[in-house]
Amino acid sequence: MSSKLGVGFIGSGFVAKFHLQAWRGVRDADVLGIYSPNAEHAAATAAVARDLRVGNARPFNSIEEMVAAPEIDCVWLCGPNHQRLQNMQAICDAIDAGKGELIGIACEKPLARNVAEAKRMVEMVERSELLHGYLEDQIFAPSVTPAIFFGTTPS
Repeated sequence: MSSKLGVGFIGSGFVAKFHLQAWRGVRDADVLGIYSPNAEHAAATAAVARDLRVGNARPFNSIEEMVAAPEIDCVWLCGPNHQRLQNMQAICDAIDAGKGELIGIACEKPLARNVAEAKRMVEMVERSELLHGYLEDQIFAPSVTPAIFFGTTPS
């Protein structure tokens, strides 16, 4: 493994591009891959990553291909909400079949469209024994924190 973490993005739309902009402040990790079911969008978003100098990203033809790529250590799941479960299934199936050696997955909010899907997402990633995280920033916002931790209404 290189000294930098190699990250692959699933998704090529607004959310992925938003994360790429923010990635300019990330150290010790490079965006090295983009997957989208639309090959043109994947190529264009990989070009955005390269233009932003956040990594030498290349487009991938499938989730499985990206998971199998030796330079990809982690996946950022930024695709559409209605594809989250399917995308997580593809990642975990590839890992479970020995097609790749990811360290972990980070999932953009929302985790899923409902509680049943969210439970399924967690079951899959835990079965695959991958480190996992949820990309949610609102729980740390000062106006939201009291409501979450103390049961009060934000002012």
